[in-house]
Formats: sequence, C-alpha cells, structure tokens
Amino acid sequence: MPHSKLFSPLQVGKLQLANRIVIAPMCQYSAVDGCMNDWHQMHLGQLAQSGAALLTIESTAVLPEGRISYADVGLYDDASAAAMARTLDSVRRWSDMPVAVQLNHAGRKASVERPWLGGRQIAP
Repeated sequence: MPHSKLFSPLQVGKLQLANRIVIAPMCQYSAVDGCMNDWHQMHLGQLAQSGAALLTIESTAVLPEGRISYADVGLYDDASAAAMARTLDSVRRWSDMPVAVQLNHAGRKASVERPWLGGRQIAP
C-alpha cells in the first residue's frame, strides 16, 4: 500500500517541511494589550510537539486599532514584539518546528467583544 503524500516532505522556497501537515492559526482572544502571555506559551508549546511540519501563530494585528478584539495578539510595538519573542524562545527550546505568523488588520470588523462574551461591536 503506497504512503500518503500527507506524510512526505515538502519544499516551500528555502523551507524544507518534514511533512505536509500545517497547523492553521487559531484566534485565542487571550492577549493582554496585544501581548502574548503564559497561555500562548502553553498553547503554542503543546502544538509544537504535535508532529506537524509548520505552526502558524494566530491572527496578529499590525496596529492596535486593527485588532479584531482587544484580546488579540499584536506585533506593533516593543512590548508586543518582546512578548512574542519570549513565547517563541520558550517554544523553540523544546521544538525545532518552523513557525509562521498570520498578520492581520481587521478593517471595519475591528473592535469587537470576545466571542464568548457576545462578539458585538464595541463603541469607539
């Protein structure tokens, strides 16, 4: 029985992936002021041990006012960059899985409540 291509290596540009399993970005709505925290370290660390070939960080805002919600991860100032660096340094201590990031600006969809709190638009 032939092996599935799912488990065969894949070259993407200069990046060699061990297989074709990619962990899609999952919005966690758990950042504080755009900064990753212990939740992200645990969540991403667990996913980095999964055997997939590539881990994608959740939707990451390029501007604070472009976040989908106030609890989204950002990469727009020194504090959010340092928090992401700390998280990734920790994950990379235990896994060599490549990490990608989904950059985002929510446009007119920005500034909503967390989904489990109704997800309604927040007034300016």
